[in-house]
Amino acid sequence: MASTYTSTFSPQDVTVVIAQGAFSHIVSGFSEDSIVTIERNSETFTLYTGADDTNSRIYQPNTSAMITLPLQQTSNSNDILSQLYANDRASRDSSGLFSITVKDNSGRSLFFAEEAFLGKVPNASFGNTMQLREWDIQAVRLDVIFGGNANFTPEDADSFEQLGGTVESKWRA
Repeated sequence: MASTYTSTFSPQDVTVVIAQGAFSHIVSGFSEDSIVTIERNSETFTLYTGADDTNSRIYQPNTSAMITLPLQQTSNSNDILSQLYANDRASRDSSGLFSITVKDNSGRSLFFAEEAFLGKVPNASFGNTMQLREWDIQAVRLDVIFGGNANFTPEDADSFEQLGGTVESKWRA
């Protein structure tokens, strides 16, 4: 049985940054229960099984993803995203593309796309409680690192490095 160390996750340390040229914005005003959802648009490998039970896998090079930001209706980031959408819609060329970075600063997870865009604006509702605006951002060619939040045990560090990874000194026990 491998030894483990206690890990710490801090929702306040998850940052979402949108940038376009000299402009950059740290998104804020997330919902109470969710900060961001990242979902790949396709599987990397799909299984093909023939009638005679022979199997192959098919590689899909698509690394795009949908990044959903559920923001409080009162968030100023709604204004920023609305303006990015309006500018992109008006230009109808690639000048409206922006980059997006999602980083867990209390751990090692990192998601980045050099090119992203808003395909549509969110639905809107108003009521007696806080309502959300769920912004769906299409991230083209998303680079993905799923990392943990605990220090590596010596055994886990060795295993990770055997696979070709590098453990930063701050994550070593």
